[in-house]
Amino acid sequence: MNLSLRTKGILALSVLIAYLAIMSVFLAHQRGNLVQVVGQMDINQQHQRTLAPLAGILTHSIVESHVILNSPRPPAARAADYGDLPTDFDAVSAGLQENQRLYPMLAQEGVIFGQAAASMRASPGKFDLARMYGIEQQLMVKLEAIGTELQRRNDELQRQYHETQQFIGVFAVSANVVGAVASIAVILLFFTRLAKDIKRLQDRSVAIVGGYAGEPLQNTRRDEVGGLIDSINRMQVDLRRWEQQLEIERQRRSHHEKMAAVGSLAAAIGHEVSNPIAAIAGVAQFIVDETRKDDRPSGKAVNEFATQILGQTERISRIMRKLATLTAPHPPEEELLDLNALIQSTCAFIGYDNRFRGVEFEFHLGHDVPAVTAVADHITQVLMNLLINAADAMDHVTETGRRRIRIATCTVSDAVEISISDNGRGMSPDVLAKAFDESFTTKPDGKGRGIGLFVCKTLVEDAGGRITLASTEDEGTTVKLCIPLRPPHKAKG
Repeated sequence: MNLSLRTKGILALSVLIAYLAIMSVFLAHQRGNLVQVVGQMDINQQHQRTLAPLAGILTHSIVESHVILNSPRPPAARAADYGDLPTDFDAVSAGLQENQRLYPMLAQEGVIFGQAAASMRASPGKFDLARMYGIEQQLMVKLEAIGTELQRRNDELQRQYHETQQFIGVFAVSANVVGAVASIAVILLFFTRLAKDIKRLQDRSVAIVGGYAGEPLQNTRRDEVGGLIDSINRMQVDLRRWEQQLEIERQRRSHHEKMAAVGSLAAAIGHEVSNPIAAIAGVAQFIVDETRKDDRPSGKAVNEFATQILGQTERISRIMRKLATLTAPHPPEEELLDLNALIQSTCAFIGYDNRFRGVEFEFHLGHDVPAVTAVADHITQVLMNLLINAADAMDHVTETGRRRIRIATCTVSDAVEISISDNGRGMSPDVLAKAFDESFTTKPDGKGRGIGLFVCKTLVEDAGGRITLASTEDEGTTVKLCIPLRPPHKAKG
């Protein structure tokens, strides 16, 4: 999912708001529970306040009954005391009726108490008072049990109130701390990663300007910074491709200029040498003709020497013709080429290089190889690079006749395959895997910059062909070029 920095900021703010909203709703719910507990405490206290007058009146009635029952005065004297009891009984009955709606279990006790009170009013006596006294005591026991339950309920509600209040306080503090820590952590993580990626971009930009050609930056972002990383990577690829094209073009111009310089030099030398060589050849031919019938030992020796001079002048002439042929300027456009002739002339020309002294060329050129359409200078440059690499790979071989370069051509489908093999030091699998990489070389400083094979690959692929390498350490290397008979763009037309 591609999210911009602005969208990420809005999402982070939304998450924070949602977190605060959830915490607020939860705390509001807990406060509602707290209010509910307070309300229950108020109701419980109201019940206690309603029950307290009844308990007070009942206590007073029990005390009065107890005093009358235990008075030492004779019954005739105590009869006057019974007259005050109905007032207490009425108050108790009224209190029972008032509390029956709150405590239904008092309904039966109220009926029993009312019947006993009525009996006392009809005929007050010690027996009825004693019975009334017992009923009052039982009623007091129930009131005490109800009071005890109310007190227990009140204590429980107070405990819930304090626990809820404490939980709300602890939760609010914890939620604030967790929210603050999480927000700070997210902000630090966000800006730390952002700063790290920006620093990577800064370093890579400097490295690219300095010629960096390694792996591109890894991109795990899908925002504006990720887009900038992709842009830097594309810039690196485009810049590198542009530099490669410049290098290839420079190599082409350099090769063309070298061949042109050699051609100019060969033409100048050939012009200056042709006349003396012709004169020497003419004198040598005259001596050969004049001494051909001379049977004297001195005449035969002169004839042999003159023949050798004539042979060497012919060799010089052939060398000059080969130089003139190979270094003759070729058009930069594609043309029909005889690859076998081009290979032979290239080998003859490059054989004068000191690196090829003692190197034997083995030619296995197919007689039925057709002409191909390609740029002559490009094919020559590729062949020269590959032959020089083969000679450098055999520089450790000092035995005469052991340094061999085998060159073969054959037709493969609609292309011509050129195979160049040497018996040099070969390459390890790791080196072979990187052989075509630009600026990769195993040669010491001053002998190579790792451009040759890269340029060869580019030139061959530009012509619509392909190049492959096969190598074994201490046995040698084989390079195969596949040159199409016609370039792809011409084949389509």
